[in-house]
Amino acid sequence: MTADVLRGRAVGRCDGSVDRDAVWSALERVDDPELPLSIVDLGLVRRLDIVDGTVTVGLTYTSLACPCVEMIREDVDAAVRAVPDVRSARVDDVLERWSRDDVTPDGRELLRAVAVV
Repeated sequence: MTADVLRGRAVGRCDGSVDRDAVWSALERVDDPELPLSIVDLGLVRRLDIVDGTVTVGLTYTSLACPCVEMIREDVDAAVRAVPDVRSARVDDVLERWSRDDVTPDGRELLRAVAVV
């Protein structure tokens, strides 16, 4: 993932059936269970497709052995389904290497505040 993909939010397809900003806002409220940070600020969201009211979120994880994968997937699914006009939601695993470089500048500040970085 390039750093500007997430910040520009130009990830995937969007046909206008669902408000893309509303989906991003919902994803920003999904916190990582182990860190005091949203999955967006952590850089875990790799793809967002919206077609005919179906939202597909592609996620990677900080570790393939992350014990919280199912919890994150369930939280993302619930958050996306709560967005108006969403007919269905799907979470796909994107097996890409995650690194600290994927964390947004806001996320870095938050992590510094709690002395994680």
